[in-house]
Amino acid sequence: MADIEIETPSDAVRVIRLNRPERLNALTFGLTAELHDALDTVGADDTAKVVVLTGAGRGFCAGLDLRDFGMPPEVGEHPWRTARTSGQAFMSSLTQHINQTPQIVLAAVNGPAYGGGLALASACDLRVAATSATFCAAFIKTGLTATDIGLSWFLPRLLGASRAFDLMLTGRTIGAEEAERMGLVSQVLPDEGFEAAALAIADTVAGYTSYGLRASKEVMWANLDAPSLPAALALENRNQEMGSAHPEVQAYMANYSKIVTKS
Repeated sequence: MADIEIETPSDAVRVIRLNRPERLNALTFGLTAELHDALDTVGADDTAKVVVLTGAGRGFCAGLDLRDFGMPPEVGEHPWRTARTSGQAFMSSLTQHINQTPQIVLAAVNGPAYGGGLALASACDLRVAATSATFCAAFIKTGLTATDIGLSWFLPRLLGASRAFDLMLTGRTIGAEEAERMGLVSQVLPDEGFEAAALAIADTVAGYTSYGLRASKEVMWANLDAPSLPAALALENRNQEMGSAHPEVQAYMANYSKIVTKS
């Protein structure tokens, strides 16, 4: 059985499902390799606009499988395992890969998101949680540092430094409601029908143009580190000016104008 499954619930939406439910979808090097492959597959799919990342069973991802995480591929056996990439870097680059995926990536957190699981969710562009979902940075509990798999980069940008330090240094577990109050997730949805509700959000987002979504992702992440307001405005202006001449955008705006006129 594959550790990762790709599903196509609609023309513009793909689901990447972590598929080790017996271990709460805990990370191994095998799952890591398959997740890299899945992200490459959807990233090369020009019809896909939104990717939903979720877990099979009752968990999102419980972090590293400490019972048996396996061995990384040998150098050259996998595109993301290069001569300068250690096993640690092979796994941690999953968050960079999610961030670089051109589609909007929505984390549908259906259960525990601990350690590396929290990092994967944090690397996504959007996050929604089931009522029963729980979150824990967890890394500090190993005796190593609280910083791993990109969490020290993503979490302060989502929550601010104070709350990021809190979660990372205490190792405490928070529920979905506190995660929403902190801003870690944007919505908490009922457990019953959770995946359908998450897919409905994905469908709404996928209703916009590919150009608009991909350029928005590019600018939003870039402008989190913009050195000044003029620099941020320059990047926004570039994409708006380029978009106004894009055939997909022109067709969308013409149709939108007709709908507005009729209403």
